[in-house]
Amino acid sequence: MLMKRFTTDHLTTFAAVIEYGTFDAAAESLRVSPSAISQRIKVMEQLAGKVLLRRTNPVTPTQAGQSVLRIARQSEFLQLELERELVGEGGFQAVSIALNADSLATWFLEAVRMLAHEDEIFCDLRREGEFHSSALLRSGEVMAAITSRPGKIPGCSVDYLGIARYWCVASPAYVDRYLPGFPAKTTREDLNRAPVVEYDRKDFVQDAARALIEEDLKLSRAEFEQSPTLYIPSSPDYAQAVYEGIAWGLLPEAQCSEYFAAQTLVKLAQKPVEFPLYWQHWNINSPVLEKVSRRVADAAHRGLLNS
Repeated sequence: MLMKRFTTDHLTTFAAVIEYGTFDAAAESLRVSPSAISQRIKVMEQLAGKVLLRRTNPVTPTQAGQSVLRIARQSEFLQLELERELVGEGGFQAVSIALNADSLATWFLEAVRMLAHEDEIFCDLRREGEFHSSALLRSGEVMAAITSRPGKIPGCSVDYLGIARYWCVASPAYVDRYLPGFPAKTTREDLNRAPVVEYDRKDFVQDAARALIEEDLKLSRAEFEQSPTLYIPSSPDYAQAVYEGIAWGLLPEAQCSEYFAAQTLVKLAQKPVEFPLYWQHWNINSPVLEKVSRRVADAAHRGLLNS
């Protein structure tokens, strides 16, 4: 038996409740009473036969609610796109995208610039690690994401972008201070004492980098010990901490190539860390989203390794 369809008011209300976090705030934004909001959500849950919202503070969608939220935001996006086409010149549209800080700092900004200057499309960017950004797309919070995961999210399309290459690096002064005699005389104890920089506590890429360093140094395998760690959630500031000898880190090739030439950065491992990047986006028939995908692919072709 097919369920009755949600109305446009239902979907608009649902998206507003999630965006503003409470029924009262959503009611104020839509200029209706809180009881009207509550009634619409109640009807939606009756139609779906499932609980769609967790009545927490702020309100959050259940797993079923995430699917509804994605459809609600797609509906809103397509309505705005239609208005833009009907209005003609002077209209503009925004797209929400999740991406990692390094992509934004090294190659993605070119796509942002072209979209703004040539297409009158403006980006609402959400910083999230490439191993976690797909969660924002799955929940309906964004309409596209740069991710390292090729698995297609339901309701989305996925396109391969290229390879991101990183190097384990430190400044010469840092090596002299924390890794004396590098590489021949560097011990595991030296590595354990040497400060490292990470973006946040979800950043586990450093583990792979540490393994490469230990492999190059021919250190026997042992239980990993956490080094003193700085957390800097900004790509330029993260890189600056490495340049200034505060910590060793894993930098995109674009942020260290000129320093290798000037011999002001030292490779702690001779092998790079590489992983693929993918563009996941809503699978809808949208000229705006097609333009965004094309600009992103063009920027990735120039900024990433292609294989």
